[in-house]
Formats: sequence, structure tokens, C-alpha cells
Amino acid sequence: MAEKTRQWYNENLQYNGQALADAFVLNCTNFKRDGYFLELGSRHPKENNNSYLLEKGFGWKGIMVDKEKTYEEDYKTQRPNSIAIIQDATEIDYKKVFKDNDLSYNLDFFQLDLEVRDNTALETLTKINEELFDEYRFATITMEHDIYTGLDNAIETRNKSREILKERGYYLVFEDIIDPPHSAYPCVDSPYEDWWVYPELVDIHYIKELQQKNKHEYTKEKEIFCFRSYDLRY
Repeated sequence: MAEKTRQWYNENLQYNGQALADAFVLNCTNFKRDGYFLELGSRHPKENNNSYLLEKGFGWKGIMVDKEKTYEEDYKTQRPNSIAIIQDATEIDYKKVFKDNDLSYNLDFFQLDLEVRDNTALETLTKINEELFDEYRFATITMEHDIYTGLDNAIETRNKSREILKERGYYLVFEDIIDPPHSAYPCVDSPYEDWWVYPELVDIHYIKELQQKNKHEYTKEKEIFCFRSYDLRY
């Protein structure tokens, strides 16, 4: 049987993430099998979930974190290959969790989708930076900052997260992403997150080609130049 191509996957897969971040992750990792993710702010185990397709379609495993108990039982039945931690993301000992689970130093996807208004997102990224980034690297990262709100916390979160990730060697691929209009809670005019890669863990030539292919897909919302996630071409 012929190996499936990037084009085949993108024409046939049902991407599931709210902003189609799963399409970004899979394309940047060349549709890797048996990858590993850290997902902070998991919410529903399937609906608008960035790691659902990774686990169900490509055999990935991961650590899912959410402080709400709403979906605790659903994680067990719908996401049996992953570890669900029901706890405030700012209070977890990440280094211990990673050591206890004997994780590789090179991982595939880190999602930080946490509240910006109360500074949870930036506080957690700072904690991750201190506890994990000296040893662990992620091929892809999606980082929420909610810049569309115009709040001081959002501005600080975007600025500081970019400073931290650039200092750690990450490469900003698409900034200020907005949602498809058909998502459950669409932010179609509200730029709210950045998408990154770690150059040594991806095909950086493909990443540069991806940027070049999409360089004209910028739009302007709330005086911010941003990318429409649904118009990105892989």
C-alpha cells in the first residue's frame, strides 16, 4: 500500500481542534505516530480538543491537565491512553510528573490554553520554564495570550511568553491566531494565541516554506495583524 502523503492527510482527516491546531501539529511533525503531548487546559476530551485526533488517529499519548472535574470520567473512557490530572496548572510539580512517567527529553506538542485574565497562563508558563525547559523540549507549542482583550495581563502574557520561548530557542511560526467561524466558541475577530516550533525537532525547511506559502494570509483585527487558522495552507 502506498504511503499516505501530506496532501492526502489534509484532504481526508477531520481536524478537531478549535483553531485547527491539530492540523498545525501534525503537519509540523510530519504526521508522526506514537508522539507525546502535554496539554494544559484540556476541557472536553473530544470536542474542540487539540490532542484528540493525535491520540485516536496517530497513537499519541500525553498528560492532560484541567482544574475542573467536569470531564474526569470522560477522560477515562474517551482518552484511555493519556494521563488526566485534575488540578490547578499553577500548582503541579511538572518535573516530578515527567520523571515519574519516564518521559523522553524530546516531546512533540505542548498546549498552554489557560486563563489569561487572572495571570494563570503566564504564571504557568514561567513555572514550566523553570521546571522543564532546561531538560525537555517540544517540537510544537501553542500558547494562549488573548491579546484581543487589550487587557494589561494579555499584553504582558504575549510579550513575556514570546521573550521566554525565543530565549529557549523556539521559533514563532504563526502569531496571533484567530478561529474558524464554525467553531463552538469562535474568536473569528479575536487574535488569541501563537504557534511555535523547536527548529531541531522539526523540518525547519518545511516550516519556512509553510510561512512563505501563507505570508499573504494576514488579516487585521482589533488593530492587530493576525492569521486566520482556517485559511492556512499546508
